[in-house]
Amino acid sequence: MSVESITITNEFEQKIPHEVEHKYIPIFPEDLEVYRSSGWPIEQFYLSHPSESFSLRMREEFKDGTLHYEATLKDTGHITPDGISRMEITTPVSPELYQLYRSPDTPVLRKIRAEPLPGVTVDFYEDGMVQVESESPANWREFVRLHGDRFVEVTGDRSSDNEWKAHLSFRRSNNGNEALKPSVDLASKDIVNDILAANKPGEPTILHIAGRSGSGKSTIVREVQADLNNLGVESVVLSTDDYHRGNTWLVNYNDGEAWTKWDDAVVYDTAALAVDLAELRAGRPIWQRTIDFSVCEPKITGTIQPAPVVIIEGIYAGSADIASPNHLSYEMTTPLATCVGRRLLRDMRERPQFADPVASLEYMLREAEPAYRQQEAARGASK
Repeated sequence: MSVESITITNEFEQKIPHEVEHKYIPIFPEDLEVYRSSGWPIEQFYLSHPSESFSLRMREEFKDGTLHYEATLKDTGHITPDGISRMEITTPVSPELYQLYRSPDTPVLRKIRAEPLPGVTVDFYEDGMVQVESESPANWREFVRLHGDRFVEVTGDRSSDNEWKAHLSFRRSNNGNEALKPSVDLASKDIVNDILAANKPGEPTILHIAGRSGSGKSTIVREVQADLNNLGVESVVLSTDDYHRGNTWLVNYNDGEAWTKWDDAVVYDTAALAVDLAELRAGRPIWQRTIDFSVCEPKITGTIQPAPVVIIEGIYAGSADIASPNHLSYEMTTPLATCVGRRLLRDMRERPQFADPVASLEYMLREAEPAYRQQEAARGASK
């Protein structure tokens, strides 16, 4: 997967919720059966693959007579003397959102969870396995005092990871087939070869690179531009982000109410982008637009001159508004969890309106991903 570099400072790190926990397997699991009757059922499914740098799960649990729904994003973390330390961002979600993402292709895990002491949980898995997790050193020592030091620590072991367990169960139930396995990345050299093959004297080659926010579009665009430059081929980039209408326009459009659907198609003026694209195709310069996310308003920063290659990138780079004859079109296939993780960390740093990681995660699942799927469906229907 394409790599996006994110600088993590101490101040930034402090804004991100973390968990630190130990995991154990009981040598005599039958000794813990006493806790099963006080436990509650949990079903959780994964929207990520174990090879990704982020894990994304959704959970349904029946506790205290009520169904609860939540989504959790984690990174891979690292092992410390205090246990495995990793980012853990959890947000409540609606039952409808839970069902929206639930499908036969999502690896599922079911278990009964009991909490004999605060911060110490015992999980009874559907396959009969029992595992204990501790986020409280003091209460873990009390738990060991009650049950004896008869536990094997498996912190950091792949077999103790719930995502891995869910995927293993999926493979066993599907003839060894994997779920959500990431696709092969786009390669800059292949795209450049396509550009050279499509070149027609006297008119620019138009290249569209679409994909989820956080999928690595900007990274692959930089690589393509660098490779073209090494061949002596000039290129310019138009990003759909730069055609963001801005908060003032959106509030007026929304009858004076605050705008919240930042990934909706109306946010991006693809009609204006189509006009600018036509100007470049005709050999005329255009204004260079951008969006100032500190105030969420558009501004002009200069001009863009025509070039032999025009690259259009963004979440709406595949919009029918900006389709042109004989253009080249590519889709970044970076998985959902990786995109969500990258975008969340980037937005927290760069966009004040997304500084709350819990609210940002809920927004991406409730608004951003459904908007992306909607445009993908529309694009597929038009083919």
